[in-house]
Amino acid sequence: MDDVVGDWPRRRRMPELTSLDAPTQAVVAAAVDRLRDSVDEWTARFLRLVREHVPGYDQLADDDIRGSARTLVEGEISELESMRIPDDALREQLEAFALKRVAQGISIDTLSLSYHLGSREMLALMDEIAVEVAMPTDLLLAIHDSTWEFANEAAAVFARVQHGLLVEQARFDAERRSAFARGVLSGTASSEQIQRDAALFGLDARRPYVAVAARATTPARAEELRRLLAVATRTPPDRLLVADVDGSWGCISPSAPEGVGEALVAIGPPLRLEELDRGFDEAVEALETAERFGMAGAVRLTDLGPRPLVLPESRAADLLAERHLGALAAEGRMGDELRETVRVYLECDQRAADAARLLTVHANTVRYRVNRFRELTGLDLRRTEDIVTTWWLLNRGA
Repeated sequence: MDDVVGDWPRRRRMPELTSLDAPTQAVVAAAVDRLRDSVDEWTARFLRLVREHVPGYDQLADDDIRGSARTLVEGEISELESMRIPDDALREQLEAFALKRVAQGISIDTLSLSYHLGSREMLALMDEIAVEVAMPTDLLLAIHDSTWEFANEAAAVFARVQHGLLVEQARFDAERRSAFARGVLSGTASSEQIQRDAALFGLDARRPYVAVAARATTPARAEELRRLLAVATRTPPDRLLVADVDGSWGCISPSAPEGVGEALVAIGPPLRLEELDRGFDEAVEALETAERFGMAGAVRLTDLGPRPLVLPESRAADLLAERHLGALAAEGRMGDELRETVRVYLECDQRAADAARLLTVHANTVRYRVNRFRELTGLDLRRTEDIVTTWWLLNRGA
């Protein structure tokens, strides 16, 4: 015959005190008196127990441990005396006790262990007293069930406290990370602050990072951007430092994001943290420009050609000049001749003969200089965008 798994043992409820007969009520009263007489004995037993098995309590003084143990045993005495199930007031007392221990540096796991050890030792004492006062077995088992039931409830209380603390810590950490990112990207954080705090957030102040700017009009959109950049940079989401900086969503990224799809994300140049505010300024200008032209994907300011020039107080001009005209400066007088030749060439609507007459050189000289200009600057006057960029750069100081 196959073995049959029986039902779980029925949990015994604490009986109402008034429902007990007179002899049993007398037994309960005797047990209560005996427990009260044993409080000091039990607290000493509990102290020895936690000193032996709960190293996390090493930092607590003996009197502190005895005090909490006395509170526990007095609660048990009160329950037994009135034959009541632990109520919300006792749960609130447990929560306050847990918060006190956490403030003392005791972990919730350590607290749960000590509470269960205390409950076990309390029931061991209760078993001894039950023999002395001839307590009915059913009543003793009901006390056991009630004690362990509340021990489980205590574990749930401790778990709620732990969850609340973790949520609070996560919120505090997020606020600190956001404040650091805002300080770096806005340029309000001092060099000393950056050097001091970078390591706290897993950053190396000696290496370059990339400032990223985007538009996040809702918290959901901000979280979506965080996840997108985490994938695009192969970085855990919680390692990215993000903040709202003057209306723009900013992020300190370890590398330029790749594969952002249709999301508009502006990327600054790689810079050290102390200079990253400049990179963020460039990213914001690229973002505003791309928004103006209805662009999507990852954009950089230096890749937008003359488009940023439509924005007031553009920072793109100096960047474009450095990128395209820097090589001309290295050519000395020849560089100056190339600049002037191309400027006149554009004024003449790219007619080499007309430009040659104004410059008093041969038309082939004009063509040579235009080709040399293209080689040095990367600006090809056969492309409309490069024509606009060249014209603006050569005439911006005029």
